[in-house]
Amino acid sequence: MVALAPATAHRATRARPWSPDRAPWPYLALPLLLIVALLGLPVLRIFWQSVHHVVLTAPWEGNDFVGAENFLALVQEPAFLRTLRLTVVWTACSVGAKLLIGLGGALLLQRPFPGRKVYLALLMLPWVTPAVIAAISWRWVLDGQSGWINAVLLVTGAIREPISFLGQETTAFIATVAVDAWLGIPFMVVTLMAGLQRIPDDLIEAARIDGARPLQIFRRITLPLLRPVLMTCVLLSTVWTFNSFQVIWPLTKGGPAGATATLPIQIYETAFGNFDFGTSSAMAVVVFTILMSVSLLYWRVLKGGEE
Repeated sequence: MVALAPATAHRATRARPWSPDRAPWPYLALPLLLIVALLGLPVLRIFWQSVHHVVLTAPWEGNDFVGAENFLALVQEPAFLRTLRLTVVWTACSVGAKLLIGLGGALLLQRPFPGRKVYLALLMLPWVTPAVIAAISWRWVLDGQSGWINAVLLVTGAIREPISFLGQETTAFIATVAVDAWLGIPFMVVTLMAGLQRIPDDLIEAARIDGARPLQIFRRITLPLLRPVLMTCVLLSTVWTFNSFQVIWPLTKGGPAGATATLPIQIYETAFGNFDFGTSSAMAVVVFTILMSVSLLYWRVLKGGEE
């Protein structure tokens, strides 16, 4: 047994150079190739199409290089600029609702009270529900003829005739914002609750002893210490909301009269409705540039706050 020990140790020593700690690349090669194949190549394809003339319904026109013509056409198109403004407003309304309701819910659920676990369990229902299924369900709820919201309002006498929530521009806009916020509020609440738990109780207790009011404690202690988590939530929610397609399309398909046609909807209709992949890819690059700029701005602001 003593004689076998050196041989075993020698084999273990020879195997160490190929261990994941010393040589991780052979183990990461396959995952990296899959990431490049599934994500990198499609992204490069979109950038390539954005500077080429790619119209599937006119293959005889070829795929000539057009440079920035697709982007210049978008800037000169009033419909695109109107859609861009609509997307920004829609995203701001949805993210603002998620932030306000999520922060209020986190502050309430942070304190122990009877039935708190039940509320936490119910809170996760929108988050675990697939967005498409939730949007279809809300479409039934908001239906102008058989929706139960209209039924309740009619029974209580609040209205005299049904309201077409998804058939009017203002109500359709509000409805899509409300459904998107309903889906994103649980993420805000849970993440902000985790951030609130990191705030030392000693600071809050000392402020109370010094005579600080709850609003002063929130403004001077809670909000500054919660700022990194708050900004991260806002950034992630902004990116997800700006790219939201699975909520608006099942609800309104961008209608009525384009009242809810955000950029993802317009990109889809341009690509798979008009089969103009060059213009749609240029739109996608614009969305990518906007969100990347927002992310870099967030990083700079957060880094400056930490310093």
